[in-house]
Amino acid sequence: MKKLAVIFPGVGYTCTKPLLYYTASVARDAGYRVLQLDYGDDIHTFKGRKEAELIPVIELAKTRVLENQLKNIDWSHYEKIVFISKSIGTVIACDVEKYLGLKVKQFLITPIPATMPYLGKVNGLFFSGTADPYISSKKVAKAVKRYPKKVGGIFEGCNHSLEHPGHTVENLKNVKAVVKTIKKEL
Repeated sequence: MKKLAVIFPGVGYTCTKPLLYYTASVARDAGYRVLQLDYGDDIHTFKGRKEAELIPVIELAKTRVLENQLKNIDWSHYEKIVFISKSIGTVIACDVEKYLGLKVKQFLITPIPATMPYLGKVNGLFFSGTADPYISSKKVAKAVKRYPKKVGGIFEGCNHSLEHPGHTVENLKNVKAVVKTIKKEL
């Protein structure tokens, strides 16, 4: 069976960071070809984090991956496709699935508010921290209540990297929990 995992990073959270590095690794272990996207240094070093500031950045990143990194893929060649995404990558992954008319399994790690309208439509799971400065705990709680079968993990007191500063061992356990959950779904 031909399988493809596409990794959609965040702004400063590239594919070399723990959540994406290890989820890509577990996908490889499960026999997936892994494609790690890169939006360009200007996007990966972008400092703005307000929703209005991110909209043009998301659009630029989406255009770049569609025109450069995804345009020559024969999607029909793959029997199973998963998108693993982080932060702004969660919006981009959902947009790309819709734009290309694909049916993929989505793993949305720390989605931002712009991702929330997609939750009812996607097949997959989301992971969030309750102390994420980029999405309110109320929005996360609402998503948990509305889509309980799409909850991959909610991490109490954790930030946008699913970390609780000063608690390294617990943070590693969070990465492990995300990886184990995704592994079961691959």
